[in-house]
Amino acid sequence: MSNKSPLLNIIFQSLNKVTRNILRDFGEIENLQVSPNSISHFVTKTEDKVETSLIEDLSKARPDWGFKSKTEEPSDENKYYWIIDALNGKTNFSHAFPYFSISIAVEYNNEIITSVILDPLRDEMFFAEKGKGSYQNDRRIRVSKRNSINSCIFSIYDDLKLDYNLPATNYISIIKNLATQHSSVMREFGSSALNFAWLASGKIDCLFTTHLSKNQIACGELLIKEAGGYISNLKYINAYKAPEDLLIAANPIIHKELLKKINSIKK
Repeated sequence: MSNKSPLLNIIFQSLNKVTRNILRDFGEIENLQVSPNSISHFVTKTEDKVETSLIEDLSKARPDWGFKSKTEEPSDENKYYWIIDALNGKTNFSHAFPYFSISIAVEYNNEIITSVILDPLRDEMFFAEKGKGSYQNDRRIRVSKRNSINSCIFSIYDDLKLDYNLPATNYISIIKNLATQHSSVMREFGSSALNFAWLASGKIDCLFTTHLSKNQIACGELLIKEAGGYISNLKYINAYKAPEDLLIAANPIIHKELLKKINSIKK
């Protein structure tokens, strides 16, 4: 995508500005010989610095736009909103586990119109604008082309908080059984935003996530949709309209197969 929109350029510049600092802080984690509380404080300071920098830059670029915090807030349908996640995968970061991200989305009329997810360690920028496709850096990306769940990679996020008329243990059991029956594998990575990006780029085939807020979903729904994928709850309700639910993301064929199988077991 050679001709990026002015909006994307604003977001990219803001993210590039914080990349060096977050990588420097990540490099310090392994060297910190301190208590868990001290590490937690260090990571929180990193998150706050990133968020402050992004808010300052984005406010200067679009002074009339609002911001949404991690908790859902009412929207003015005639106003643009920035939705920032300054450090998605905070637990991973605090353990020097190399899987975390920064994301920025733009909402207008209760709909996400732009989404960007940065993986600073791998220098990978995933982004999408409504109706323009999904990209990783300058390369167009698509969801996995598999036409059945055989040999798929399943990814699960936040399963222990599941409350969907099924105990969490039953939910995990269902997914594990499906994986075993179809010679698939399960992976738990620890960053919901980067999971969305990897699903959109075909690195993983099926994503199961639960108890995400609307603002946490914001960065990934458009990216997956523009990459040709589906993400919904078990009742086929669009993910952005079904926060906190069990959400399933995949290409259209696998998505339909998974919902059919899980709903049949749920009954």
